[in-house]
Amino acid sequence: MKPLTTVQLKDLLGRLNSGDLIYLIGIGGCGMSGLANIFLDLGWRVAGSDLAANADIVELRERGAVIRIGHSEDHLVGIEPALVVFTPALAPDNAELVEVTKNNWPVGRRALVLSALTQFARSICVAGMHGKTTTSALLAYALKTMETGPAYSVGARVPQLKPHAAWAPGRLLEDSSDRSIVLETDESDGTLCEFRPHNAILLNVDADHLDYYADLDAVLADFKQFAGQTSGHLVYCADDPHLKELVASCPHTTSYGFSLAADYRCEIQTALPDAPTRFEVWHGERKLGGFSTRLIGVKNVSNATAVIALLHRSGFEAEQIAQAVASFKGVARRQQELFRDSRFRVFDDYGHHPEEITAVLTSLKRIASGRLLVAFQPHRYSRTQHLLADFAKSFSEVDQLWLAEIYSANEPVIPGITSDVLAAAIRSRGQSVDVVPNLLDLSAQIRAAMKPGDMVLFLGAGDITQVAHALAAQLREETHGRSDTLFSELKSRLSDESTVLKDEVLARRTTLRVGGKADIFIEPASEGELSAVLKFCNERQVPFVLIGRGSNLLIRDGGIRGCVISLSNPFFSRLTVEENRLICGAGVRLKMISIEARKHRLTGLEFLEGIPGSLGGSMRMNAGAMGSWLFDAIKKIRFMDYQGDVHERVASEVHVEYRGCPMFRNHIALGAVLEGVMSPEDVVRSRMDSYSRKRWESQPRQPSAGCIFKNPKAIGAGRLIDELGLKGTHVGGAVVSDIHGNFIVNDGTATAGDVLSLIDLIKERARTTRGIELETEVEILGEA
Repeated sequence: MKPLTTVQLKDLLGRLNSGDLIYLIGIGGCGMSGLANIFLDLGWRVAGSDLAANADIVELRERGAVIRIGHSEDHLVGIEPALVVFTPALAPDNAELVEVTKNNWPVGRRALVLSALTQFARSICVAGMHGKTTTSALLAYALKTMETGPAYSVGARVPQLKPHAAWAPGRLLEDSSDRSIVLETDESDGTLCEFRPHNAILLNVDADHLDYYADLDAVLADFKQFAGQTSGHLVYCADDPHLKELVASCPHTTSYGFSLAADYRCEIQTALPDAPTRFEVWHGERKLGGFSTRLIGVKNVSNATAVIALLHRSGFEAEQIAQAVASFKGVARRQQELFRDSRFRVFDDYGHHPEEITAVLTSLKRIASGRLLVAFQPHRYSRTQHLLADFAKSFSEVDQLWLAEIYSANEPVIPGITSDVLAAAIRSRGQSVDVVPNLLDLSAQIRAAMKPGDMVLFLGAGDITQVAHALAAQLREETHGRSDTLFSELKSRLSDESTVLKDEVLARRTTLRVGGKADIFIEPASEGELSAVLKFCNERQVPFVLIGRGSNLLIRDGGIRGCVISLSNPFFSRLTVEENRLICGAGVRLKMISIEARKHRLTGLEFLEGIPGSLGGSMRMNAGAMGSWLFDAIKKIRFMDYQGDVHERVASEVHVEYRGCPMFRNHIALGAVLEGVMSPEDVVRSRMDSYSRKRWESQPRQPSAGCIFKNPKAIGAGRLIDELGLKGTHVGGAVVSDIHGNFIVNDGTATAGDVLSLIDLIKERARTTRGIELETEVEILGEA
């Protein structure tokens, strides 16, 4: 079998007609399935085979591809492919490759076919030993977000790019100088130099893939040739010790990184656990802008800066770039969180080189609240042999470590190179490690060692990901089973008058109409039953949260673990009037308070008429409108501590602030006494009608959570968002209201993720264009 060259493949692809058949052997791999999606976009028929079905195969079948499981010459009977594509992971004696050779069909290596495709567009190649998958995905996503319609090929599944490879709109394969294709270029099999990019990003280079390359000098030679074949912008990392020398003779070079010498210099501003990392990028002496990324760690900030540098060099505005970078959520198997609850977090990562391992461990250790447990599957005997000492040093951040057997990736065994040898090298540094020969035993051993607060990380490029997903599934089942037990116990402690629901959808409990499920949802029927719920949660160490009528609340799509308590039972919604005082339960709607005040000719409470929600939640937020605040009208409060004991206090003794009452961060409002001023009926009616008319003229009627942001000192949030030109901006079904800029409304299809992405977009625009840090007023709860 003699595979076609890149030149021959370009000629063949250029002559294919719509409906011609391409057959892919090993079609389920990320690179091969990506090619299959591109072929389908171009109007060609696709068939192929692989050893096992996976999500990529399912999706390709849904698009019309004919895919068989297993490799057999029988799969090729009766077909006449215009081209056969194979992956280098196949053994030379693969039955289908043998049959292809017998039939003398045109055949091409995956990388060379991709290289040939890039010659029909302006290619942007991302190369480097580490980080190229995430970087190419971010670049493709950013260009797609900015509506340039690029083609792209990324070597992993990307939730925001479905599928992870696609051709540009138009379905035509012809030379085009105005079509871009973003692709991750692989150096592992020596095909890097087959690519002649228009623009390129060089992330890093070191001694890896020594099963193919003789040594580091051979690696550097290939990267130098690749750099020299780049005709346009060549963006490289100034922090890498090898790259500056490699690109010294190349024209149109641009450096990026943390180095003071970088053309595009990044500086991290804030890096808080479970929050986007904020950083600035400076272009020479000029601040390009403020940026943020949801990805964890300094390496991801560096890689994001590479994308920012290339896009800015290509003519895009910093503000556009910032919005795209901020909304990117990452790539599968790159710091991918598979499970999270109040006890544990489980991550899966593709890292299989010491540099990658050190980077991901440093990043996750920063956000871990407890121990970091790690299971690592070495990848290839040759890599383990050449980098043994570096691997042994990589796990210093780990609290407990397990090693699986080496994943060969079809590489021949090297005698004397085993996971036991690596374990011995790790132990020689004073660190304990367990070797687990059978992957089937790994999940059980890790689960037995886990304690509440632990973070678990699975590392490796092989099939260890299956163990990661299995443990995550087991933990979900445990959570579900524990939830069943807690539900039954709690229900037995409460009367039939209390509502206790399992897996309650919280979207219907909020005014924004988004959000996932609560494990257990409770509406206690009395203060005594509320006290019983709190004592139960304390006994069983069950987390709980309080919600009111669901206004001023955004619940994430993953829902809320543990118990959600709502004081919506009629017991907490009682309201009585004594002279000029209203004695109200926490569940009373503010609108009802204003109506009762009107009936009894009391002024001073009209501003409550249009504020959504109940008294209890509004006390926690010190809700206000039209220049008045709730605690201006409250004279006495009744509340419960988290141990279930009831207290009363004069309101003047309670500290309140703008949009908040700190005491209710760890106490539950049960009710309050409000006071109005006796006034003539026509005065009360006139004032209330005025407030009502003003509110409904200035606020949207679609589902919303109320005001999203607190007002900055310099300008009202609504006015700021209006001046930024963001009214009408949407992410999915979440839309900035045309009526009031500080409202995000749900068009009926929004998810919590849509709303959160739109919030991030608004924050980023305010930060980069006006230097204003917007702070959310809406309370955000739950899991992603």
